[in-house]
Amino acid sequence: MTAAKTEKKIYEQKTGRLEEEVLMADNKRICTSKFTPLMERMKKEKPDIADCLAKIREKIGEETFDKRFNVLQNINRAGSRLLIVSGSERLRTLLIRDHLKDITDAFGVDNVRIVGGAGFGGVDAF
Repeated sequence: MTAAKTEKKIYEQKTGRLEEEVLMADNKRICTSKFTPLMERMKKEKPDIADCLAKIREKIGEETFDKRFNVLQNINRAGSRLLIVSGSERLRTLLIRDHLKDITDAFGVDNVRIVGGAGFGGVDAF
């Protein structure tokens, strides 16, 4: 393999998260859109969750929040239960290991379930 091909291969592997082209069966009920950070979506869709996320951001700092919370796919709360869709098992593990107490305190819940492995907009999780 020549050096030019090796460099191109490495570059392609280091491109950003979820920038790959995904081939799926044509289904009119499924659409894709550009990823919007979680905080922006929650401010519009679920203001009460956005308030809780702001508490977490204040506690852990902007940089960590952007890497670990703003990339989440979704959060839903029902009473004292919270469901977080993380998008990867690695992120799920980091959230459980480092931020479980922060999450339970900020959201005022006692039951947190974090689901990982839902890459490509969750299409491969179902």
